[in-house]
Amino acid sequence: MNGPKYMTVKQALQHQIQTGKLRPGDKLPNEEELMKQFHVSGITIRKAMTELANEGAITRIKRKGSFVNGAQAADHSSHLIAFILSAEDNYDVSYMKIIKGAQQVAAEFNYSLIVEWSNENLAIEQSSIQKMLDRKVDGFLIYPFDPIQSKDNYLFIEQNNIPYLLVDRYNVDHPSYFSGCNNYDGAILATRELIRLKHTKIKFASYHFFLHSEQERFAGYCSAMRQAGLPVTDDNLLTRVDYVALADSILKRNVTALFCCNDKLAIEMIEKLTDRGVRIPQDVSIMGFDDWDHSGNLSIGLSTVRQDFEEIGRNAANLLHQVIQGKTHGGNTKILSGVSLVIRESTCENPYA
Repeated sequence: MNGPKYMTVKQALQHQIQTGKLRPGDKLPNEEELMKQFHVSGITIRKAMTELANEGAITRIKRKGSFVNGAQAADHSSHLIAFILSAEDNYDVSYMKIIKGAQQVAAEFNYSLIVEWSNENLAIEQSSIQKMLDRKVDGFLIYPFDPIQSKDNYLFIEQNNIPYLLVDRYNVDHPSYFSGCNNYDGAILATRELIRLKHTKIKFASYHFFLHSEQERFAGYCSAMRQAGLPVTDDNLLTRVDYVALADSILKRNVTALFCCNDKLAIEMIEKLTDRGVRIPQDVSIMGFDDWDHSGNLSIGLSTVRQDFEEIGRNAANLLHQVIQGKTHGGNTKILSGVSLVIRESTCENPYA
């Protein structure tokens, strides 16, 4: 241990590199681990690492760590972003649009986007994350099926000091970077339109109410209803739809409009209620949310709230790039894309008003 302590650390690491214990491309232990290994301060470790970097023995990459130089070292600056999608339907066009938007921006910043599908399975999601960590990606975009259940997977990424951003869905109790749409204002637009059409008996139908995005849409619906002086009770929220009972309520004029949390549910509503003799929109107006590509091509065109999926993808990649570059800090920045109302044949003025 003669000489400066930083020199002892430097020489020990040089020896590990020269003897092959640390090979080209290997990641060195982090600062805290080296402090424990050599029983020295952080200042000593940083000085040793700086000298090794200046001499070309290692490459230090912000937020990723230090790597041994050599034939494989270039892999660590390969500019990769992983997009993990825990999707219900891999062929949903909205996912494709988000990916397209993210790819456009990723390419502008010289990143390659790697897409991994985990199919609503937390174990597969974590396996995909580990696989991408092994490829030393610069950051993650994550579209979770259930952002609350995926919390441990976020913590796993955080432990590896890699930036990540959630897309479309987030966990309100676990702050994170996020890109999505303005669910609250979109729901207000939809509900006000139904009220403008003289509907007062409006119910909100949910699909996965554990998602904060659906809760935000319900909150917007409640706000618009109360602003119009219309009562809101537990009966206004449908979380499990009994189509026989719902059709009966509609034909008895106890329900004149339905605001569905997404187009998938709205299309199902139209099909199931039509099968039970309910006329759309004469007996009940139906409003969706998303504006799927085929929402306007149905036998009854769906009135809905349009969100720009490509913009959500572009915003996600832009924000993640800012985080990777160290230009955005705090871990709780959210970007919301705008929404607009699209009126088609599934809604009309209440004929019984």
